[in-house]
Amino acid sequence: MTVDSEATPATAAARPTSVWRQRNFQALWAAHTVSQFGTQITFFVIPVLALTTLSASTGQLGLISAFETLPFLLVGLPAGALLDRWDRRRVMVTADIGRAVAIALLPIGHLTGLLSVPVLCGVGFAIGLCTVFFDIADQAFLPTVVAREQTPDGNSRLEFSRSAAELAGPSLGGLLLQAITAPLILVTNSVSYLVSALFLGFIRLPRVEVPPPREKTRMRTQIAEGLRFVFRHRTLRSLALATGISNLVGLSGALGAVLTAYALRDLELSPGELGLALTVGNCGALLGATLTGRLIRRMGLGRVLIVAKSMSGIAVIILATAAPARAVPTLIVTTGVMACGITVYNIGQVSLRQAITPTGMQARMNASIRFAIWGTLPIGALAGGYLGSVIGTRPTLWLIAGIGLLSCLPLMFTKDVRALRTFPSQLP
Repeated sequence: MTVDSEATPATAAARPTSVWRQRNFQALWAAHTVSQFGTQITFFVIPVLALTTLSASTGQLGLISAFETLPFLLVGLPAGALLDRWDRRRVMVTADIGRAVAIALLPIGHLTGLLSVPVLCGVGFAIGLCTVFFDIADQAFLPTVVAREQTPDGNSRLEFSRSAAELAGPSLGGLLLQAITAPLILVTNSVSYLVSALFLGFIRLPRVEVPPPREKTRMRTQIAEGLRFVFRHRTLRSLALATGISNLVGLSGALGAVLTAYALRDLELSPGELGLALTVGNCGALLGATLTGRLIRRMGLGRVLIVAKSMSGIAVIILATAAPARAVPTLIVTTGVMACGITVYNIGQVSLRQAITPTGMQARMNASIRFAIWGTLPIGALAGGYLGSVIGTRPTLWLIAGIGLLSCLPLMFTKDVRALRTFPSQLP
């Protein structure tokens, strides 16, 4: 019989209505925010470091991006099974410490002259491996920190931090590069992960007995249970397909592999100008987080998910039309549309997934979903880098935009999603 330090839903239900009044959620949100910003700044600085220090090609940038996301494809499913057995908070703390150590290797490599593309790939893989465990544990941990009916509210705040980090992290990285060198930024990011681990240490939840039979279940059986649960469930299956297609060509996939090269080489921007454009455009994330609840009440959850999912494709079309003379305003609009759509969609789809999944299946559901939606990232990154080198970055962007628009089709053709007016836990 093992002991888990997570609270039961019944325990969480007795807490105050507002998640902001809960000390444990405050600590989780702070750790989540610091960790997400550290990750996104790191993933922005690494390709810039490769371009400016190692003169890396677009194909090599795609390779580096692929190694950063490859762990989601390789270990995402076992991680879900393990996290249904392990203390999720401790896993998150360990992952933060692991990422801090991995990032610290880059400044050391730069100072010793050992920095190379293979080193960047190796460090990126190590960071991605730790991120797999942190992110899956993070999503599975929330329903034990707050009551189930509070998860949309909690997800709204966590998702705003994640979306803001995904879009403002690179911009902050660009602005920091104007003031200090990339290796020094990476030292700062290493410290940020230690700060995240410190915040997680402030969380205090009752110790709960976990029934022993689950411990004796073979990992392969647990993984299969998670996959069957997701892909036999029409709603979860459609969310996985739509998000997987979108991620294939998104900021961490094909688009991420060509964006830095496109902005710095084709549009002739400096890292600081790129950072400024992304920073201003990121206000779309705040708009999305503010409007999500109202949009769902007016349009219905299903329609909101479909419209929000199509916004990234529209944003890339705008990006593909950019010219050096109007590069900054075009990037601002692009980032704003994309930030708004991503934030609205993720608040809705993550809360929906958690609402229809039993507590004991949360980690495996998240791992199975992550395997489907993040497993496409290394494929997209490699494809984006290759196509950017062969046909050019602008034609690659048009292809990315077309595939991005198609990502909403699984949602449109699934009645269970299309007809949703609100979250299932709120339905009569």
